[in-house]
Amino acid sequence: MKLLSVMYNGWGEHWPLGTLADNGHDILFEYSPEALRRGIELSPRHLPLRVIAFGGAPRHQHGLPGLIADSLPDGWGQLLMDRLRGQASVSPLDRLAFIGEHGMGALSYWPASAREPEPARVASPAWLAELANAAQDVGRGEASPLLGQLALLGAAPHGTRPKLLLSLPDQADAHGQSHDHGGAEADAHAGSAAPWLIKFAGHGQHKEVCAIEYVYAELARACGLEVPDTRYFDLDRNQAAFASRRFDREDGQRVPVQTLASLLHANFRLPSVDYGTFLRATRLLTRDQRQVEAAFQRCVFNVLFNHRGDHARSIAYRMNRKGDWQLAPCHGLEFSHGPLGQHQMPVMGACAAPARADLLRLAADTAVPERRARDLIAATLAQAGLFARLARDAPIRAGTVKTIAQAIAANRDRLK
Repeated sequence: MKLLSVMYNGWGEHWPLGTLADNGHDILFEYSPEALRRGIELSPRHLPLRVIAFGGAPRHQHGLPGLIADSLPDGWGQLLMDRLRGQASVSPLDRLAFIGEHGMGALSYWPASAREPEPARVASPAWLAELANAAQDVGRGEASPLLGQLALLGAAPHGTRPKLLLSLPDQADAHGQSHDHGGAEADAHAGSAAPWLIKFAGHGQHKEVCAIEYVYAELARACGLEVPDTRYFDLDRNQAAFASRRFDREDGQRVPVQTLASLLHANFRLPSVDYGTFLRATRLLTRDQRQVEAAFQRCVFNVLFNHRGDHARSIAYRMNRKGDWQLAPCHGLEFSHGPLGQHQMPVMGACAAPARADLLRLAADTAVPERRARDLIAATLAQAGLFARLARDAPIRAGTVKTIAQAIAANRDRLK
């Protein structure tokens, strides 16, 4: 029997949440007496506070409850673990032990497996370029002397593109670009900087994907969506980086987060969640009409700006200091064609070309007032031409700009 303790570290608190037990056939989770006493409901639908052993979680969650499965990476992070430790020997509890106290959100796992200490330095463009090139080597299946560092810094985040959890120095213009192409290594200690998530281009992708994501963050801000502070780095001829300030850390404290997939035990790799489910789940968890309307606004943005990588693990919730759940800031917004040219989350059944009527039906189906829905659609449509203006000043190839602008124009026409 393999045991692993799950610790809660949200908002400066530190106490045992429960225990995972792997008997070789099933993974069980049981809340601790401390968790039951404190009464913080982290996963009310599939992991409510009860004095029972929870088991039988879906295979797509590696047999783990969704709240805990959220701590595991998928594409890139899983690849790093497999390369570093040997795929055949890495069980779900082994992966969680490797994450230890270095994961996203407010959960940690003990006893953590032995691992080298993370580099205690603030990222410089020169170091980022070195790591970006090493990530490309790993993506091609080649050996890299920096594999260990990549795994230490990038095994926890979700997603397929290479990512790292690093500290960046604070700057006055947190949204601004940095075109520093190198220079001396930063000597500042990590404590003088803020925690950020750094993304590079994936294997076979052009570096412009980082600039596109930066522009999309600006688009989302212009539309009134909540977006973390972002930065763009032009690292070298072949590499760039997109950075977003982590919303699971605040004032040096860890913040509880969970994805929509975790909340629903949904398989994010399949089109198993639609926007109606997203809005209803938001109402269930947050009990706040404003949050439901913000979720609707995200749907409008994703449809207009052709963000079709809109799966259930790309949406997250964040618990505030009072214990209330809210939508986490938008993240991972980018132009994407989607599988077979479709949204991964349908809008009232429409996947390939959602139209204005579909959005209004969604609003009616989820108790978003029609007038409010029309106002949100109009406000988003008013920014339809902003991409082309922002892209003129960004390092994005002309052909790519044309492709994206044409897709946005076609979507705009369907939403008028």
